[in-house]
Amino acid sequence: MRIYSAKDDAPLGDRRPAVTVGVFDGVHLGHRAIIDELVAAARGLGVPSLAITFNPHPRLALGRSAPPAITDLDNRLRLLAAAGLDAAWVLTLTPEMAALPGRDFAEEFFHRRLGASAAVLGEGARFGRGRDGDPARLAAWAESWGMPVRAAPSLVIDGEAVSSTAIRLATQGGDLDRAALMLGRPVSVTGTVVHGQGLAASFGFPTLNLDPHHELKPPAGVYATISWVNGLPHPSVTNVGRPPTRLEIAAGIKDFLVEAHLLDFDGDLYDRVAEVFFVKKIRDIKRFGNSGDLVRQVRLDMEEARDYFARNPVAAGSPPPATLSREGNA
Repeated sequence: MRIYSAKDDAPLGDRRPAVTVGVFDGVHLGHRAIIDELVAAARGLGVPSLAITFNPHPRLALGRSAPPAITDLDNRLRLLAAAGLDAAWVLTLTPEMAALPGRDFAEEFFHRRLGASAAVLGEGARFGRGRDGDPARLAAWAESWGMPVRAAPSLVIDGEAVSSTAIRLATQGGDLDRAALMLGRPVSVTGTVVHGQGLAASFGFPTLNLDPHHELKPPAGVYATISWVNGLPHPSVTNVGRPPTRLEIAAGIKDFLVEAHLLDFDGDLYDRVAEVFFVKKIRDIKRFGNSGDLVRQVRLDMEEARDYFARNPVAAGSPPPATLSREGNA
């Protein structure tokens, strides 16, 4: 998949792609249903498929608070590529862009810059100043451009429309199975492996300490997880939450942690990017008065995780990274 940035005035030149637009946070099953329709339309017309997306979230660009992100930009782009898109155009919403009414936004980006052959939007898609652009209005505006518009219906699972908002609520509420059902994969946290205090290693179970690239995380607890690092999956046990012992508190560790212990692995992974997929909650967070109690509990956690993986061979969470080609500085 080719990636274009706001500096690219006319991505794909005169190839007249089929287009969609949205933040696509999480690239969940609802998003993928829209992309499937877009890719099918593009193939029928013999043109590329392209998604216009935004970074940062449009609300942040407008100085407002934004919901916690399910995925960072790089992961979002990999997921869009894996869904079959030919190209993505990453826009930063400027004040001038934000001031454009829906019709002007569509004419500028869909018609003038892209010369789009067709558009496929989710039925709930909104764009332009005051969110006054929607599929029905776009279809009316685009009639003179010869650009047909398709409104893809929302995907409904167990009576609920799949959405990024529903996934956030399920994840924050601890219903990771529900969130995974809508995502089409387990809930995950992506981050850079950073140096910690080394206390976990001194207890005999070194961990990957993650500096997360996005805000949404599961509730505090201990989980059986699959950690993808360097393109390989590793069964792991991950702690999400506050430091578990007085020793760590005394050492000055106060932050909300995401730290994964890879089962049967020994190696240096500092500064690598890891994605941790949460497949089963083992227990709630406990506070331990001494390191001995902590070590005994962690060994029990590892035993439970090993038993889970033995009984449930996991396909390891995510596909190999899709190929990305950056045409600009997204």
